[in-house]
Amino acid sequence: MFTESYTYKNGDNGESLAAAVSWSSETVDIEDTPKPIALIIHGGGMTVGSFDTIPPSQVSYLTYLNFVVVAPNYRLCPQVTAARGPLADSVSAFAWCRAEMPVILKRDKNINADGSRVVVMGHSVGGTLSLALALQPEPPKAIVAFYPSLYISDTSGSAHKPYTGFPETTNWVDSDENRTALFSGDQVSSFPMYVPGQGPPQLRHIWFMSHLRSGSWIKSLQPDGDYKAIDPCVHFVERGTSWPPTLFVQGEKDTVPGSNVELVEKAISDLRQGGAKSVEIKKVEGEAHMFDRQPLAAVGGAENKAVAVKEALDFLRRHVIN
Repeated sequence: MFTESYTYKNGDNGESLAAAVSWSSETVDIEDTPKPIALIIHGGGMTVGSFDTIPPSQVSYLTYLNFVVVAPNYRLCPQVTAARGPLADSVSAFAWCRAEMPVILKRDKNINADGSRVVVMGHSVGGTLSLALALQPEPPKAIVAFYPSLYISDTSGSAHKPYTGFPETTNWVDSDENRTALFSGDQVSSFPMYVPGQGPPQLRHIWFMSHLRSGSWIKSLQPDGDYKAIDPCVHFVERGTSWPPTLFVQGEKDTVPGSNVELVEKAISDLRQGGAKSVEIKKVEGEAHMFDRQPLAAVGGAENKAVAVKEALDFLRRHVIN
């Protein structure tokens, strides 16, 4: 597998936004036909994360399935709102996959990529952003949403409820010093996730997790209160007839705000009510949020979670085979 980093967009202040582009010469297809494109949007609550957090086995398997895999970084909150940063940048990355990236890859690497056959997948809030791309004039050929945050505009829903995770972290202290350190300086588009037991949380982690614990996470992402601007679920019924084939992959023990089996089942019901023809759920027994980041979930394994991941990636391939 080969991977190169390309700039797909410049931010408001001229900052370069990078996408990791991966492909392989060892694929399931014997003939080197134009390769379809898989856009993967990382999770992290729109506050942390990067393309480096995407499980490598998923990228590798997709390249084996003959995809060119594009994994963009996007501008992270709170220096920018969710609508102006993560959502706008995901739309830009999708457009780049369709138009500019195939030209660049052909010029630089003599790789033929087919911008008319783009699928999208995402993890956690990256799944939410993936679903939002179904609203584009020419939507993806298929979507896989791993444990997405759903119905985040519903202020009575779980996305706005306090979360009991991360109890060992300190609370955010809303001082001028902390706000200056977090909000000023260069726009951040890549930040490591917090892993308990691997060092103390940094200021950005504390800000994010404190808002999750207090139930103010969505408000912190979109301070103007226009939550519908970042919630694709409000369009499920009205846009169902044009909705692309979609697979939700959800751990049955997920308790993260906005992410659970009941919400996925509601999403599927709303989409089908609107006329969507192909929407499915893959429930993963005994698993919680981010289950696919565990080593035993790597593609090719025998564990239930590994099988679920492989089935999800195969779902994407089925919808781009000519």
